[in-house]
Amino acid sequence: MAPTTNDLVELNRKEYEVRTNVDRLRREVYQQTDPSSAPELLEELAKAEEDLQAVEQERIAAQELDPNSGLILDTKKDTSTHRGSETTGLEAKVYVKMAHVPTSFYHLLNMASTPLLTCTVRATKRLGDKSPKRRVRISSYIESYSARAINTFELAINETHEFKQLPTLFPDRIRDVNELTRATLNVVVQDLDGSLELHETEPIWLVARSSAPLAVMDPQTGHWQDLTRYLGAFVTPNAPSLMTFLREAARLHPDGHLVGYQGGPERVVPQVKALFDALKTKAEITYVNSVIDFNPQQGFASQRVRLPRESLADKEANCVDGTVLFASLLEGISMSPAIVLVPGHAFLAWETWRGSNAWRYLETTMIGSSTFEQACASAEKTAEFYQGAKKLRMWSLSELRTKFGITPME
Repeated sequence: MAPTTNDLVELNRKEYEVRTNVDRLRREVYQQTDPSSAPELLEELAKAEEDLQAVEQERIAAQELDPNSGLILDTKKDTSTHRGSETTGLEAKVYVKMAHVPTSFYHLLNMASTPLLTCTVRATKRLGDKSPKRRVRISSYIESYSARAINTFELAINETHEFKQLPTLFPDRIRDVNELTRATLNVVVQDLDGSLELHETEPIWLVARSSAPLAVMDPQTGHWQDLTRYLGAFVTPNAPSLMTFLREAARLHPDGHLVGYQGGPERVVPQVKALFDALKTKAEITYVNSVIDFNPQQGFASQRVRLPRESLADKEANCVDGTVLFASLLEGISMSPAIVLVPGHAFLAWETWRGSNAWRYLETTMIGSSTFEQACASAEKTAEFYQGAKKLRMWSLSELRTKFGITPME
């Protein structure tokens, strides 16, 4: 039996309460100078994360049973807003798959895995029509913000066509989206052999350019779609200010230069330390506490992310800022960094030698307050804890660049 509206409201309320407790514990853990210094608090957080996962799965199971979740157009039956299939000869169902559009890296999204909408169209017999086929065009666009995505196809009677669309955003229109912005998604169904046209609109949100949605909720299924790999777009090794900073950091290395993996494995750690010391003494980076924020009521999980050049200019960074900044510097000297994600937090990893798949870890939030050795020791403990709990995810930049095609934003 499909859940009632009250059932879903109650499950959302329950999930909100559990998530609030998780967020509180995350802040307690990551506001410490050394996030690994309170193992009992980490254990409490891990238990709370398990409780959250359980209630989230309960809500998802209920939402999946609701046939109207994410549905914005259904022409199977006549309604007060549009003609039904007996009149049109078409059965069309359109689902929104992403109610919050991540403008910062939308251009990198893959339509096959992360579409904005999905559509299913079936041709049916209509009164007085003897034609054996239908020629149909479906288009969608975000009003004032995108080009049209168009699919044109021919259907035999009782044939079904399924497809996905991801309209291209206009760069000049989204450049000034600096806060959460309401927009209108338009979907148009046209019969190219007649005058039939169905036009439906749906309100959606454009997420600010300065925010990196780490997950968005699929309105149809209730599942979170993971977007964390797109943090790789914020790793920008070729930004001019970073290239300049690398030259300054080289002066803190015993050899006076940074050469990546050249010269042997024993030369790797001193280079990472030189970058750490340069960020500490020359850039004067200060940690600003800002944990990853999930917003189930808004349907997305977000993190304010500065571009590395902005972190250098502002002299401050949250955990994600510091991680993408340090990863940019490592990639800039041809080393292999990775972004490490655990519940509510991010830190850095680097490959000890090219192709070795052996990694060391660094807590970037400790740049301004601790030594290189202390920051490494803390990250190693955090990684070990979350690996044991099977809640550690690591995105290597080489994989993001080659397998997923995620290129730097600048």
